Amino acid sequence: MRLFIAIPLPSHVSARAASVLPDTLPGLRRVKPENLHVTLAFLGETPEDRLADAAAAAEEAGRAVKPFALRFDRAGRFPERGRPRVVWLGIADGRESVERLGEAVYRGLRERGLRFDDRPLAAHLTLARMQDDASLAEARTVAAALDELPVPRLEMPVDGIALVRSVLSPKGPRYSAVVTLPLAGPS
Repeated sequence: MRLFIAIPLPSHVSARAASVLPDTLPGLRRVKPENLHVTLAFLGETPEDRLADAAAAAEEAGRAVKPFALRFDRAGRFPERGRPRVVWLGIADGRESVERLGEAVYRGLRERGLRFDDRPLAAHLTLARMQDDASLAEARTVAAALDELPVPRLEMPVDGIALVRSVLSPKGPRYSAVVTLPLAGPS
């Protein structure tokens, strides 16, 4: 099964985040509001018999970080120069807690010998991806718009993380939480 560990968003925050990008921006494949999340670790295809290990890594990470407030404050893109591939919202408040949480998730996955995308965590909220067939003019329009895009105050409490199953289909991915785990933090 295809798995990742993430910070889920409340529906009112995901709806507001999804509406940040103007409908007029061309060449984008937008993430559905119900699929918005902040990825902490992408495991990809994981044998079902390793599910308990993945859940244990997420649970252990949740015990390492106290609940915190998260605020998104700006729009951006990957890569920063040239043709954009991913359009995102950046984190202002709560970044250090997200990074600590990500480090704890990585540590737990490594200790259990689980395979995952082990690149440095670049915490963000993906809003859209450029379509493969988007023209250079469309990519330039998106890049220019992001420089001027106003981002409303988007805040949320983070009190848990989720181990999420991703099922790919022609209609796009469908995500379902396998388990949601609370943040407890050290006393």
